[in-house]
Amino acid sequence: MTHIHQHTIIGNSAAALAAIRAIRRSGDARPITLISDEDTCAYSPVLTTYYIGGQIHRSNLFLTDRSFYRRHNVRTLFGNRVEAIDPENRLLHVRGAKKIPYDQLLIASGASARRMKGIDPEARKRVHTLRTIEDAENIRELSTNAKAVVVLGAGLVSLQTIKAILPLDLKIWLIVGSDQVLSQQMDRRNARLIQERLARAGVEILFGRGVESISREGRGLKISTTWGESLEADLVVVGKGVQPNHQMAAGTAIDRDYGIMVDECMRTTVKDIYAAGDVAQGKNCITGNREVIATWFNACAQGEIAGRNMAGFDARQTQLIRENVTTLMGLVVVSLGESNPPPGRYREVRYENLKSGETRTLFMDDHKIVGALLIGRVTDAGVIRHCIANRIDVSAWEDALAASPMDFAKILLN
Repeated sequence: MTHIHQHTIIGNSAAALAAIRAIRRSGDARPITLISDEDTCAYSPVLTTYYIGGQIHRSNLFLTDRSFYRRHNVRTLFGNRVEAIDPENRLLHVRGAKKIPYDQLLIASGASARRMKGIDPEARKRVHTLRTIEDAENIRELSTNAKAVVVLGAGLVSLQTIKAILPLDLKIWLIVGSDQVLSQQMDRRNARLIQERLARAGVEILFGRGVESISREGRGLKISTTWGESLEADLVVVGKGVQPNHQMAAGTAIDRDYGIMVDECMRTTVKDIYAAGDVAQGKNCITGNREVIATWFNACAQGEIAGRNMAGFDARQTQLIRENVTTLMGLVVVSLGESNPPPGRYREVRYENLKSGETRTLFMDDHKIVGALLIGRVTDAGVIRHCIANRIDVSAWEDALAASPMDFAKILLN
C-alpha cells in the first residue's frame, strides 16, 4: 500500500492558518493534521484587550470556525499538547501517551506569557497574564468588580490593557522596571508623550522598580515593590514579555536559541521540519542578527513561506523587520525596523509638533532608512516600510524630508 505523505502543524494561530492557506493555494491536496493544546478554533490574541474593554463581543475574537478546517481538509486535534518530537521516527509524542506520525512538520506553537515568581498561592486567582481567551475572561471579570489594579511591565500588552480598563474608573498603578514605557519601541523623548497622557488619565507610574511579592490581603491583594512600597489592589496584570514555545524540540537536533533557528525558507536544522511565527528566530534584514519578531504581520508572512515550501515551492523571507501599529491613549503609534537604536548609531531626521502630539523620527544609515517611529499622523507608514525593507537610497529627497517631513509619501511620488 502506497504511503500518502502528510503535513502536520503544531499550533493554531496566525502562522498555522497562513501555512494552511498557502499549502492549499499551491495546489497541494495532501492531508493536513493540526494539533493545538487549546480546545478551540483559532482566535486573535491581538483583540483580547478590546474584548476586556467591552468593545467587541467574545465571538469577534475568532478568526475561523469549524468550516475553515473542513474546507481546507484539515484534521484537527484540539486540546492536545505536543510534549516531544522524535525526528528519527517522525513521531510526535502527545500528552496522554499518544503518538502521531508526520512527514513534514511545521512548528507554529507561538509563545506564552512570562509568569512571575514570588506569588502567594492564595493570591494566584487574582494575578493574570494576557495571552489567551481564558486570560482575557479572567481579567474582564475581575476588573469589572475591582477598585484598584496593578499592571506590571510597560510594553504594548500592558498599555493596551490599561486602555481597556480606563473607562471603569479604577485606581491604576503601572510598575515599570526601566525609566520609560515602551522601551523596545521608542526612546525616552517619545515615550514621554505616552507617559504624560497616562498621567492625565490618572494612571500612577512607578519607574525603576519591580515587585518583591504578591500576597493575599483580606479579599484583595498586597503588592510589595522592590522600593519597599506596599500597594493594595484587587487584580494584578503581568505584562513582562513572552517566551517561545519550543520545549517540545528539547533533546533533538533542532537548533534553538531564544527561539527555533530558521533559514529564509523557514527550515530548521532538521530535514522536513519548519518553524514560523512567534517561536521562530529568523534573520533580521537590517541588522543581520537572528531574532524572534513576535508580531502578527511576521507570523502571517512566515507561515505563508513555510506553507509554500512544504508544498514543494521555493519561497524565501528576505524582508524580516520589526513592525508594530497600535493606538495608545488616543495616539496612533507606528514603529518600523530599528525604531529605538542605541544613541549615536544612526543619523536621525526628526520632526515634532508636541502641541498636536505628532512626532516623527527616521533613522538613517548613510542615505537609507533603517528605522522609523511615527506618532500621530502615520499615513505614509507603508511607503517608509517599503523603503526600509528594500534598502532604498533616499538621498535625492533628503532636503525635502528635512523641510517637509510629514509629506514623505508625496515627496517620493513627485
